[in-house]
Amino acid sequence: MRLIDIAIALTLSAASMAAVAADFRIDGVHSQIFFSASHDGYTNPSGRMHVKNGMFSFDADDWSKARVDATVDIGSLDMGDAPWNAKLLNAFFDSTHYPTAHFVSTRVEKTGDRTGVVHGNLTLLDKTRPVDLQVTFNRAAVNGFSLHYVAGFSAEAKFKRSLFGMTRDIPSVGDDVTVRMEIEGVRGGAEQPQVPADATPKAEHGT
Repeated sequence: MRLIDIAIALTLSAASMAAVAADFRIDGVHSQIFFSASHDGYTNPSGRMHVKNGMFSFDADDWSKARVDATVDIGSLDMGDAPWNAKLLNAFFDSTHYPTAHFVSTRVEKTGDRTGVVHGNLTLLDKTRPVDLQVTFNRAAVNGFSLHYVAGFSAEAKFKRSLFGMTRDIPSVGDDVTVRMEIEGVRGGAEQPQVPADATPKAEHGT
């Protein structure tokens, strides 16, 4: 079968499942998490982390069926400065004892054509607190390069780190944290390779 025929078959298959909630494995290569907090009111420095593993279920026609379950690799934290990374990992996140954070949705509500709120619980430093994600659905289609059916979202959450017992250096380092996420998932199939904490992703043509 020619490559174009395979692509057409996959597209028709994707269309036939448009009304069915499907499970997606989060692609750790094309997904990233960015966080920021105030530095004494001067700036809002940003860092990033990687999704260790996770999944979401999504039906564009019925957001109430959607769900999310994702684990974040705290050790992948990168502020662009090795000493500052080490201080955050040790003194703020205590990553030796708490190497991951975990988010699980409780319900999802649609608020616009492509926007919604994912209500859920975030576990960080062994404390679980409710956190809402403001989500934008970007696109779902067959990737012309990989021939996988892919869905992508952008999201943002805001919360106080002190709710998780992370109180060090407040207010010099802000209590209010903003988290931005770019999440891409592949429908079905095996979990995607994860990016090592010390690796810099390289651009790939056609992705």
